[in-house]
Amino acid sequence: MRVLLVAVVLAFFSLGFAQATTCDVDAEACRVTVTLNIAFMGADDGYISRAQSEIQDVWNNAGGQPYTVGECKCEFHVAVNTQKVASCTPQPANAHCIQVTSFAANPPRATNGSTYYGYMYPPGVSTGQGVGGWWSDEMSRPIPGDTSGAHFNDFAHEAGHMMGLEDGDGGIMSDTTRGPTQANIDEIFRDVCKDKKCPDRCCCGDGKVEAGKGEGCDPVANPNGCGAGQSCCPYCCTCGERQCDPEADEYGTKEECEANCKGDETTQVHCVYSYWTGCWVCVYKGTEAMDPQFSASGIRQAPKCDTPVSPERMSTHKPSLVAVGDVSEEIMGQPGISYLFWNEKVNVHVEGMGDYNVVFRDGVVVGAGEGFLPDQTMNMYTDRQTVYEIAYGDTDALTALKRGRVRYEGVGLVEGFKFWFADLMFDWFVPYEGPGKEDITESVLVAGR
Repeated sequence: MRVLLVAVVLAFFSLGFAQATTCDVDAEACRVTVTLNIAFMGADDGYISRAQSEIQDVWNNAGGQPYTVGECKCEFHVAVNTQKVASCTPQPANAHCIQVTSFAANPPRATNGSTYYGYMYPPGVSTGQGVGGWWSDEMSRPIPGDTSGAHFNDFAHEAGHMMGLEDGDGGIMSDTTRGPTQANIDEIFRDVCKDKKCPDRCCCGDGKVEAGKGEGCDPVANPNGCGAGQSCCPYCCTCGERQCDPEADEYGTKEECEANCKGDETTQVHCVYSYWTGCWVCVYKGTEAMDPQFSASGIRQAPKCDTPVSPERMSTHKPSLVAVGDVSEEIMGQPGISYLFWNEKVNVHVEGMGDYNVVFRDGVVVGAGEGFLPDQTMNMYTDRQTVYEIAYGDTDALTALKRGRVRYEGVGLVEGFKFWFADLMFDWFVPYEGPGKEDITESVLVAGR
């Protein structure tokens, strides 16, 4: 009876709070995401934002290479969802609950009366269920004597407890001036993700042909395991017939590519191997750095084996002026904006491509050309990457505007005020709230001349 009662209590407890810390594996992106749902009592928006940013930055190694987990090295990612609550009693369902107080007036106290800058209630460690905490306004304070602006990573340390780590586990769990160790990451993956694993498919591209993981080849291995005339699909490491289109500047051999890859007095081209198609592609020198298909590290961004790579993304040809006009027309077609550009002459500076002009009449593009117009009424600024992403559907015009990747200004006093006011209204009524999950794209792009 006692065992049965304990089982019922544990089941009830898990039912109510199982979603406070979760683990999801994205087999396509080869990514493991541990999500923390945290409720705050007594904290303002600034405090919550600082906590969320620090936890994500520290555990995602912001500015550096992401941590990995599993034999096939899936990327490890921590996401934090936050909410405000009036009380942590009772504990909110599906969330860790943190009360925040002034350290000077009411510092966090452990059950033995000791004070801390931040404290998690016993058991205070979770691999799924919600736990409570008491944090102060002095969390993540500057490190005394440090002139670089560094601070303690108290928020990230406490988040470690929400992912199953204990004090003394090394790295940030032993010293909050440090970051996580690989041992910290591996323990979280084992304890939070439990029976989930980094899929075998994610080993594709590691330079080894591993039959035990269902691989018939590997695009980075030399030899790659495929026969003559075949290429190794980088999505699942299987061999298939190589399809190279000379009209798209791609060839079956390096020799054939070099024989046909010719520049002129103003441009330099060369042949680069595509790990995605098994073809040699003629590109302008330097542009290959923008496209993951030409890098062994870009294997995971490859399309599925039955999805062809668009020849436009490999072509050495510059996108047509029509494409620039189409992008402009799409931007002007956004609700609430189009009327502002009804009859405008727009000079468009595309960083990395050059200068263009687009002429609108009654809201429709009626002309586009290279170079600037002397009598323009508006200037627009963007970059080559954005033009391609909008043209290929990797992003949309509204997102580009909200992210500041497309900027515009009126010319002259009247036009200048009109577009300044329009931009102000746009920021008010269509605020940018930062990238969400759906905003994270793996854009495939080769810029032309």
